[in-house]
Amino acid sequence: MGTIGWIIITLLVCVCGGALWGYLRLRRLSRQVGVFDCAWRAHSGPAVSRAGGGEHWAQGLAEYRTEELVWWRLYSLSLTPQERWSRQGFDITGRVPLDQADLPGLYLVQCRQGADSFELMMSAEAYHGLSSWTESGPPMTRGFVV
Repeated sequence: MGTIGWIIITLLVCVCGGALWGYLRLRRLSRQVGVFDCAWRAHSGPAVSRAGGGEHWAQGLAEYRTEELVWWRLYSLSLTPQERWSRQGFDITGRVPLDQADLPGLYLVQCRQGADSFELMMSAEAYHGLSSWTESGPPMTRGFVV
């Protein structure tokens, strides 16, 4: 086998390895408790985030944690979430049911974390969970859950 053959085999192994890694990552994330489907979009302007904000939607999974909400890009090889929003200072500024836009059962949720504003698109059930998460929280004493 020549050099070209080895290059092709190496590329195939890399592509298959990357696809397997992405599949296993997505499977691990989707099986965790507190994870829900959620699309994310940053508002245009000076506070556009590092995850590729602007006018397009990015598909992903959001995960409730004790003190933060994290958002993972759906198709990525990253081991870390692309967005993190602390529970403190996280506000839901509005919600729009998307029934009129032929997307029944989905909500467009406008959110703000400090000066950054962004939008999340999620199911009605996920919205109710998010609003409950923002309104409640464990009692805190100097950063420790009581």
